[in-house]
This record gives sequence, C-alpha cells and structure tokens, in this order.
Amino acid sequence: MSATWYYLEDGVTRGPAPHAELLELFREERLPAQTLVWREGLDDWRPAIEAGLLPPAPPPVPEQQSPPDLAMPQLAGAYQVKASELGVLAWRRYLARLVDFVFFAMLCSFFLTAFAPEVTAALAKSASLSGGSSLWVTFALLLAYVPFEALLLRGSGATPGKRLFALKVRCRNGGPLDFSTALERSARIFVLGQGCGVPILTQVVKLISFSRFQRTGSTLWDQRSGTEVVYGPMSERRKFTAAIVVGLYLALMYLTVSSQLA
Repeated sequence: MSATWYYLEDGVTRGPAPHAELLELFREERLPAQTLVWREGLDDWRPAIEAGLLPPAPPPVPEQQSPPDLAMPQLAGAYQVKASELGVLAWRRYLARLVDFVFFAMLCSFFLTAFAPEVTAALAKSASLSGGSSLWVTFALLLAYVPFEALLLRGSGATPGKRLFALKVRCRNGGPLDFSTALERSARIFVLGQGCGVPILTQVVKLISFSRFQRTGSTLWDQRSGTEVVYGPMSERRKFTAAIVVGLYLALMYLTVSSQLA
C-alpha cells in the first residue's frame, strides 16, 4: 500500500495525501523542495528533499569555458603565447634558421677561400655558368649544415640565429639535447622542412610546415624527434638588432643579384 504524507503549506498542515499526488505537486513546482513533510515511520518533520520523497538533485553541470590559448613552451620570463601569435613565431623560427644558414655558408666560403682557393674558383665558375649557385652546391651546403647545427644545439639548445630571436630547443621533458637527438632533429628538418634542397619540393614542404605550425603550434620534426622550441620575449633592442641583420642579408642579396644582371 502506498504511503500517505502530510505537509506544511503556509504554516497549515495538509494531508493525508498519497505519495503520487504529493510528488505531482512538487513536479509542477506548486511546492518548493524544502517544504516540510511527514509520514508514518519518520521521527520528525523533514524537508521533502531530505525525506526520500523527491529524487536526488542531479549534479550541477560545469560551466562551459572558452578553450584556453594554445599551450606553448616558453623561456623563463617569456610572455604567454597565444594561438593568434603562431604566425609571428613561425617567422621568428624561419628567420633564425636563415641567419644561421647564411652564417654557415659565409664560414664555408671563408675556409674554402683561405685553404682551398682552387675549389672556390671552380665553384665560382660553375655558378657563373649556371647563372647562380648550382643545385648540387646548395644540396651540399644544406647537408653539411645538418651536423654543424647539431653541434651547436647540443647542450645549449641554441645557435647564433636562435639566440638573436630568443629561441631555444630542448627535449620535450625539459632536458638539454644530446648530439644524437640534435642530429636526428636537424636531419628531419633537411628532409621534412627543406625538401633536401630540391627547388620546387623545398617550397612545397615549407608551405606545408608553415600551415601545420599555425594549426598545431608544433612542427613534424619536433614531434617525431621528441623536442620542442621555447620562446623568449623579444625586447626592443633585440628587435632592432634582428632588423639590422635581416636588412644586411637583404642588401647582400640585392647586390649579388645586381652584379649577376650587370
């Protein structure tokens, strides 16, 4: 037999009322959940929500929060990187590598001129015949840069270009790079980021890498090598120095092209 209930409404005792009838009053919100009720077997009047008359309230639904900014590893004192800044960070990484590679190419040119002038003359002749630097020379430079960069990244995680643009490479667990990890990363960049120096393929893989970085905040070579790049703040002095270095490179390229056209 269904239990009968008594309840207080405006200080007046109501009832007896069948369980189903009283429950309908609560469902229609004609009575609040804190209404005092009693039935035989209870030692005292209790709020309906505590007397077993009403089903337990469902757990509160957590508030929907807007997705946080893409988490990016940072150097100590770095600003909070936002997803909208990934395009700028991609250019910082590209320019840092460009500065490093130009520095490496100039270093190679200096040593060849000083210790192997006949090789330098042969390369200059080959370049003049092809109307610029030959493909195999570019391939050789890019390939030779792989161990050179790995040596610079080992331990410190930085190169001259990366220091200029406040970048540092480290293992994903926060530790420094050993030579094998740095070499693996540089080799992956040679293939996945530079297309082995093949002209059309190089541009394609660069566009793919840039697009991926803007979407995910990471590159394929960092993901597969277990490494990450951390970003420090670019002070005004650092920006000014970087602008001068990039400007000198552009001026050098302009003079080189102008001399070839003349």
